Amino acid sequence: MRNFMKNYIIAGIIALTFASSQGVVNQMDKGSINYSDRTISAIGIGFVPVNAVNAGMARRLALRTAKQDALRQLIEIVNGVTLTSETTMSNAMVDDVISTKVQGFIRGARQVGDPKYLSDTSIEVEYSVPMRGISDIILPPANTAIASSAPSAGGAAPAPAPTSGAVTGVIIDARGLNARPAMAPQILDQQGSAVYGPGKYSREYAVTNGVVGYSKTLEAAQKDPRVMGNPLILKGISTAGANRTDITISNADVSKLDGANRSYNVLQDCRVLILLD
Repeated sequence: MRNFMKNYIIAGIIALTFASSQGVVNQMDKGSINYSDRTISAIGIGFVPVNAVNAGMARRLALRTAKQDALRQLIEIVNGVTLTSETTMSNAMVDDVISTKVQGFIRGARQVGDPKYLSDTSIEVEYSVPMRGISDIILPPANTAIASSAPSAGGAAPAPAPTSGAVTGVIIDARGLNARPAMAPQILDQQGSAVYGPGKYSREYAVTNGVVGYSKTLEAAQKDPRVMGNPLILKGISTAGANRTDITISNADVSKLDGANRSYNVLQDCRVLILLD
């Protein structure tokens, strides 16, 4: 049993490492938004002050300045995070309560690695925050029951889940659609109704693990712990919304998704992963 658990843990670490190399990341000059491992990072620069009385003080002041710069950059980068098909964090930050909470959360950012001491005597540091903290602020309270799966198009009974084994998740292949990542995308039927979105998943799971996962290759997606095992693979047919984050699937695939969810609860547990280019 111990050997099994050891091998399982090692396999999980290898899978996560491989998946992270295939991650969906918005890279910027001073940081990044990683929608796959759900982290937001920023780089700050601090310069040694000319009035420092000794080397130790100079280093401490430069590190403090670098951290302050990184936190300022983090706020700017968080503002650019896409929330839904129509909104970004900058829209949400108009609310003073949300803005105050987000800025307080960012002040608790963790340093990534060791500082870098550059040839011009400046110091570079990287700080990051997990998206789950942003999700906990942004996602509405869990005060409504989880909605049941949408009925299949035409009122037909949902297609049965695959019989080759328990469905462990859903992969939506949205490659070739110019789709973009978001914190809370939706899956739509061909009439534009949400078959996966607010009210159809557990807030606890969404905060902890994200509404969906993202990957760039099917191989990496199948090894992602969110869906690993026997995922149902569906093909996106178009995107929706100004931010191109919502994915439309065929009504036939909606029926398959509904069947899998009724049997294995994959939607409530946020076991959904989207493939992007």
